[in-house]
Amino acid sequence: MNALTDEAPRIQRRLAPEVRRHQIVMEATRLISAAGFNAVSLADIADACNIRKSSVLHYFPSMADLLAAVLDYRDELSYPARHEPEDFSGPAEASRSFRSLVDHNHHQRELVRLFIMLRAEAMDTSHPAHDYFLQRERKTLDELTQALLWKRRPEIAARELYSFWTGLEGHWVADPAVDLLEVWDAFAERFFTND
Repeated sequence: MNALTDEAPRIQRRLAPEVRRHQIVMEATRLISAAGFNAVSLADIADACNIRKSSVLHYFPSMADLLAAVLDYRDELSYPARHEPEDFSGPAEASRSFRSLVDHNHHQRELVRLFIMLRAEAMDTSHPAHDYFLQRERKTLDELTQALLWKRRPEIAARELYSFWTGLEGHWVADPAVDLLEVWDAFAERFFTND
């Protein structure tokens, strides 16, 4: 025990800077996905990494900087490099391509939870990720519209698809009994048709 603070001294392991930085991002991702950005502090992240808060600040000068790194990490894992380009040329091809994306998310529950948690919090215009989510949603809707050009009204179809997909993932994260793929497949059978 330290007589001045009444706390056990922290034993920090020295890690290479890139390893420590990755550890901080990983722990922040885990904590934020469980409780939300607004409920997690730099001190919480330091404790999870068994380091001092000043060590976290060495790598990330603010929680907003750390959040940006967490979102970058999430995007890297959410959009893996694909060996073959996606094919959205018609209903059957688009259905297969989107099913592949949904299946990818199915294996990343914590990252989906992180996205859902942050997206809800970022509706507050003062949230540091507010602009990120606005821009990301616009970009996603533009991409979905381009992928659904074979639909009669691709802009409306893009919003319908986006709303269903994000809503389904929200149900799946909240309730482990929801079978994400089964519900997606039932929706896809109706959605991916020429109209």
